[in-house]
Amino acid sequence: MITEHETKRQAIQQLWNQGIRDVMEIHNRTKYTLSTDSSTYRRPKKITTHASRALGQYIRQAKKPFPLICFILLLYTINYFYYEQQELLSDKSEKPLTKVQVSFSSSKTSITNNDDKNSPGSLEELNKKYCGKPTCKFLFAYIIGEQETKANLHFRSFIQLAEKLNRIMILTNVESSRISTCSKFPFDFYYNTDLLQKEFPNVIFKSENDFIFWLKERDQIKKKIYTNNGNKITSPLSILHSSIKLHKNIIKTFYDNAEPNFDKHECISKFEPLMDLEDPNNSIVKYTKMRIRTTDLITNQSRAKFSKLLTKVLTTDDEILLVNSYVVYPLFPEIMPVIPYSDYILNEAQKIKDKLSSSYIGIHWRLERSTPELLPECVQGLIKTLNKVMKEDGINNIYLATDYPLLSSKSQSSTFRNLSHYHHDAIKTLNETFKINTWTSLGGLEQLRKNNQYKEELNGSGIQGILDKLVCINSNYFISGPKGCSRVESLFTKAIANERSNRIDDKDSSLLNIIDRWTL
Repeated sequence: MITEHETKRQAIQQLWNQGIRDVMEIHNRTKYTLSTDSSTYRRPKKITTHASRALGQYIRQAKKPFPLICFILLLYTINYFYYEQQELLSDKSEKPLTKVQVSFSSSKTSITNNDDKNSPGSLEELNKKYCGKPTCKFLFAYIIGEQETKANLHFRSFIQLAEKLNRIMILTNVESSRISTCSKFPFDFYYNTDLLQKEFPNVIFKSENDFIFWLKERDQIKKKIYTNNGNKITSPLSILHSSIKLHKNIIKTFYDNAEPNFDKHECISKFEPLMDLEDPNNSIVKYTKMRIRTTDLITNQSRAKFSKLLTKVLTTDDEILLVNSYVVYPLFPEIMPVIPYSDYILNEAQKIKDKLSSSYIGIHWRLERSTPELLPECVQGLIKTLNKVMKEDGINNIYLATDYPLLSSKSQSSTFRNLSHYHHDAIKTLNETFKINTWTSLGGLEQLRKNNQYKEELNGSGIQGILDKLVCINSNYFISGPKGCSRVESLFTKAIANERSNRIDDKDSSLLNIIDRWTL
């Protein structure tokens, strides 16, 4: 027999269930309701009316304390869903223009607060917020036309230029051993920006995302009309785009005006519509070009003279200096230290060293420039040298840094495309003779290998190339290939040898040599 109390309880339960269904219907409708410009949330009138009618009916039928509590909970739930959707669809949830958000966050200079309530009211306020002064002037070397070892050197030169010009330096994105705005990872994916700041204490650094936020807020200010100063509107961006490149066939370095869009790389379009070099209402752009005679960058004396010219011609009041570069050599007489690598990569190199019992021979064998027909003889020469070193110095572990494929059928270098059976046979012979360790066999970069967004990076010559470099620098004995077996004039190998030389000069007794090359 059902009691009166049970009947009331069931009635209340039915009302509660109906209320929940109404709320979920409101939620499901609401999350697809946007204004026509897809940026402003509008609460649908019909849904609001429907909710009010449902709740009014509910409270008229339930006048006991418990139903009243239920009503309050329902009201709270509706408000929660409403404001949750409003938050999700607001400008604050917009992602930056970079393609991938990675776990390696931008450096301490990063500004992520883009709340309209806190947005500056004038361009001067905006510039003080981002740049610490009334005017922002940026240097953005958005294309560095070399792979990481050389790009590291050239980027340092442009930081020196930013210091001379008193400009904020944009930390260009990185990927696949390149420093380029075409890349999708932030600068600190490869490099330690805190240590970089210590090397250049007078330079302000900003990430590409910081630059995007500045452009976005500047664009918002531009759209506002200020009545206090004769309806003045913020002017378009002032931009100087300069193509700075080495040229072997000229008798004199020159700097000159260039036609519109001259040597403008297509990747700069990723900043549109916030920075649109094609739209005169958005940006006023001047194009220039500098072609550098090789001899002007060879010696300290010639670079001292050239750097004065470079600084003079690029001294301008334009807000943004965009540079598309390929310079090969340093631009200033003083060559700054290598941009320090991120703690993550350094820690991975230390882990590999520990797994090798801190005693190993490091080999850098770049097969790309080898003569394929010589490789059978090359590998026998390497085996002979390894046996000699292992016997004389008592080192049993071997680490191989190579452009030969490790994670896929493609080589570790984007420029090495012609793999033959000679290459495969040489590596097979080496593997059958010794236990060969690589960054993959020792579990290097394991955190990244678990994430598909880094798959392409790890199949190329990017972050793993830096790891290989560090592991070879730390090796007790380091060898590389002779002419015909390897690329002899490799900047990668030279960078390893230079750092090992510096460590030996600093009395690092764990290093037994700088570099040796095996013989045929």
